[in-house]
This record gives sequence, C-alpha cells and structure tokens, in this order.
Amino acid sequence: MEGEDDQPLLAAFGNPLWDICIHLADDKVLSEFGLADDSSQEVTAAEYESLLKAVGRYACVSYPSQACPGGSALNSLRVFQWLHGRQNGTVFFGSVGKDETSKKLLEQVSRDGVDGRFKVQPSLTGSAICLIHGHLRTLVAHLGAANVYCKDDLTNEDKRVIERVKLVYIENFFFTHSQDVIWDVVKLCKTHGVGIVVNLSGAYLFTDHATVIEALVKCANIVIGNETEFMALSKLYECKNMELPVIAGIISKEGVQNPPCMQVGEGKSVSLENLRSLEKVVVVTRGPKPVLCAYQSELRLSMPILKPRNIKDTTGAGDAFVAGFLKGLVECLDIRDCIALGCYASTEIIQQVGCRPPHHNPMKVEDIKAMYSQEMKK
Repeated sequence: MEGEDDQPLLAAFGNPLWDICIHLADDKVLSEFGLADDSSQEVTAAEYESLLKAVGRYACVSYPSQACPGGSALNSLRVFQWLHGRQNGTVFFGSVGKDETSKKLLEQVSRDGVDGRFKVQPSLTGSAICLIHGHLRTLVAHLGAANVYCKDDLTNEDKRVIERVKLVYIENFFFTHSQDVIWDVVKLCKTHGVGIVVNLSGAYLFTDHATVIEALVKCANIVIGNETEFMALSKLYECKNMELPVIAGIISKEGVQNPPCMQVGEGKSVSLENLRSLEKVVVVTRGPKPVLCAYQSELRLSMPILKPRNIKDTTGAGDAFVAGFLKGLVECLDIRDCIALGCYASTEIIQQVGCRPPHHNPMKVEDIKAMYSQEMKK
C-alpha cells in the first residue's frame, strides 16, 4: 500500500501545448496581425501557420526561438513540482497528438516530475507561439489534439487518483470544450472532499461560454484570474461598474455551491482544513500591481509582488503564481504565505525564457517568508 508521501497532492485538467518562444525586435508582426501586447487567443491551423511564417521574418536574430512544454495548467504543475522536490506530486489530464512533438512534450513533462496521463488523439499536438516583445508576451495558440477530451478518456483508475488528491485545478480553456468531463470531476470532488480550483483563463472565453463558466465558478473553492478576466466575470454578477476589490468580495460572499446534479448539502466538506476555514477564496493577479485576495465574504489582503532582478519573459508568470499559491495551500500555510510563495515562484519563472522551472533549487518556505517580510518594509 502506498504511503501518504507517495500520493499526489494536486491534479489538473488542461490543454497541453508545445510552446515556441520567439523574441521580437519590434512590434511589426503584432501590428500586421492585429495582436495586442500581453494578450492571448486561439486561432485556426491556417492562421497559426500564417503567423508562424511571418514571425520567421520578424524574429530578433540575437534571440533565436526556444521551445518547451506549455499550456496553463501544465505550466503550473511543472512549477509546482520544482517547488515540491519529489516526483509525481501532481497528475495532469489532457490530450496530445500522435506525432514527434508529443514525444518531446511527454519526455520533458516526465523529467519535470509530473505524472502525465495523456490521451492520444488523431490530430496534431497543440502548439502556441509566444511572441516576446520587451518584457511582455503575446500568446497565439492552435489547440489541435488538446481540444479533444471526452468522458470515456477518464478511466476508473484516473477517478480513483482524483478521489485521493487534495486539490483539483481546472483551467477554463479545457472546461469550455470538455464540460461533461469537468462536471463529472466536480461531482467526484464534492463527494470526496477534494478542493476545486478554477482559473478563469481568458476574458474572451466569456463571449461564448459565460453561463457555464459562471456555474463552474459557483462550485469552486478557489477562483483565480487576472483583472481583465475578473472584469469579464463581474458582468454576470451585476457589478461591472464596481472596483476590483468590491467585485472580489461579492464573488467570495456567494460561497461554495454544489453543481446542479447534486442536492444542497450533499457531499463532504473539503478536506484541507485551512481552505475549509477560508470558505470561498478569490485571487486577482494584476501584473506588477499588488495581488488582491478575498475570502470569508470580503477583501482581506492586497499584497505587493516581489520585484524580480532580471525579467526575460513573462510567459507563465500567472501559471507560476498559481503553482506557488497551491503549493502553500497543500502545505497548510496561511493565505498570506501562500501568496508570498506564489509571488516568489512567479518572480523566478519570468527570469527564464518560456515557462521553464529553474535549474537551481527553490528557496525554503521560511526564507521566502523572511524575504517577503523584508520587501514589505521597503
């Protein structure tokens, strides 16, 4: 029988991608394709190929392209593993194609310590171009195989793994194409006391999926997103003209609900004691501005981020924050220290090109807390 230390702590559902990171010498390609700095969007295969050819003309010669695994949830798990320091503390669910790209992706994910439970689909592995312009990144993705994951892909063994983790992390990028899978997972989590974490993922998703995203948010123990995404969500709560701190408090106040397929009061309380006491947690990341955190029905914290020494690429900054924040939660740290750990992880990742866990070991939690405390005094 496996010991408790051998059990994964965190499972995630997301769109695995192969990221191609390209530095731009100027904004010509962004202007040509109508792309905004620091934005994200999904495109067709033809549009993706057209953009890839164009960036070949505009890419900065002194910064050749670099490639690595990507996708929001997968990024978070790889950084979580770096912080965790032990193999298979996380489990990832998603789809790849049967091609050479998927082989490279799976090999790197395994080296990073993630238990990747990938389903192989007939289409090509999803890919994303990360256009790095200065310190900002613009992400253009073609999902390919990542866009397919059905209920039959989730096996009984997979479900048993989910029943035993502390948290399940769901990116809305995945939810919008595999809603039936996620609703089954939500019910499983509610039945076994597993905490549910939802990342809003992209403001544009609300255009076609607002109602179902709102329903998922109501079931989540933790909701994470950036300020643009929360402003999109606020329109569903009739608070679109309010300030972000107020919006975060309103979303937190609604509490954690069961999905429509379950009765009120059915299921178990979340097993993580520190999360249970916080009720519904809402975390708003705001780039270089302080992180907002609401719980127990109101805004409780506004914490400045740590200032990095050398920003190379902001790709995966938000994903790294999620990794640190969730690592703190499963270690039963208080919410302030969870945010500090998230900020530390984010600061480390933006000093890499692409979302790559650093080669050096992470700082100890006590040292991170001390560093953050010193930063707050400045």
